[in-house]
Amino acid sequence: MPSLRLVPPPRLPQLFASLRFDTALESLAFRQLAALDVEGCRTTFGQLVDQLDASAPGVTDREVIALLLDILQRVNRRLHRPPDGEISGQENRAALVTQFATVETAEQARQLFLPALTRLLSVFHSGASSHPLVEQAQNYIEENYQRRLSLSAIARPLNVSPNYLSRIFRRETGRTLTAHIHHVRLEHARLLLAAGGRSISEIAYMVGYQNYRDFYRNFVKYERASPRQARRSMNRAEDVAPGRSLE
Repeated sequence: MPSLRLVPPPRLPQLFASLRFDTALESLAFRQLAALDVEGCRTTFGQLVDQLDASAPGVTDREVIALLLDILQRVNRRLHRPPDGEISGQENRAALVTQFATVETAEQARQLFLPALTRLLSVFHSGASSHPLVEQAQNYIEENYQRRLSLSAIARPLNVSPNYLSRIFRRETGRTLTAHIHHVRLEHARLLLAAGGRSISEIAYMVGYQNYRDFYRNFVKYERASPRQARRSMNRAEDVAPGRSLE
């Protein structure tokens, strides 16, 4: 019987090690973002930035500034995925570049980080608080995303016409109701993919898709990666349980 060779954990890049940049904490913050835990996400990112050792030997201010800008741009991409979030995402991207272009020190970048993050995360509050009908629709979708959903099925319990609900939702959130349904389903799918233990086909049905083809098509459209690629990137350091196929 051949001996098993232990694979050592991946080494952190020297920059991250010198900065005390906690990649596990970063991953947690992005998982919280995927779970729509806005306050938890903000708190975790704040902790990550606070513990950076920007004065470490060999670390330059420009490297810290670039790293913090990169994190914010990744958050922006998660919140404003094409095609529905293309315009708002590009506007945020340009604004962040403009803001950080004037920053000269790591400490200035650290002070700018949380206000910039808060502005990005405000997207979760703008649609829900501006019109009660939007909040009701969002709550209904969150509670029923695993079921077969349509514009009419959502409008009926809210006692409004489908056309009116569609118009209000698009005006207040900047995305269609259908796009929001996919957004909620795929965020839950990402959590299940990261958790492991279930096949991708099983996850597709669990989050409300009636067939794997629709799940795959929408996952690639909004995530810019296949479910298999997303699972690999999220669980790069984890082993798949033996004897069970996850594909």
